[in-house]
Amino acid sequence: MLFVISVAIMMENAEMIRETILKIFSFLNIEPDITIENINGRTRANVSIDEAGFFIGRDGENLKSFQHIISLLLIKKTGDFSAGSSFVFDINNYQKEKEDYLIALAKNSANKVLETGSGVELGVMSAMERKIIHLTIEQIDGVKSESVGEGEERRVIIKPV
Repeated sequence: MLFVISVAIMMENAEMIRETILKIFSFLNIEPDITIENINGRTRANVSIDEAGFFIGRDGENLKSFQHIISLLLIKKTGDFSAGSSFVFDINNYQKEKEDYLIALAKNSANKVLETGSGVELGVMSAMERKIIHLTIEQIDGVKSESVGEGEERRVIIKPV
């Protein structure tokens, strides 16, 4: 599914995003530091808090729930469906660091494929994680990637071209 991203609208709504996040965290008696910026065509809000582990959850599951709730609130407030798809919510840069790790994993795996001429199979990943791998591999000559497996067992294989 492809969305037209309206960055200008999202950045115009930076104060609304900040207020929405502050309101959610106020119910928990937490006053987070919030940074809102535009990165690669997406509005990214990073919340800095103590005790972030609880809010991130195992493998980022709680963070994904926060992302979903805040995106729905933004859609409701703006009336713009693309508002939810062009917004990234992060806590203590957890998602950013995970994305950086996945990019490095893809590049290192591609180098291994280019050196050995053999394919590399990565572990089970979410759709978003696989997308990051595929987008990174697209930029590297001599290798290609494909997703294999079913349901929650899907993973990426990187092969020589």
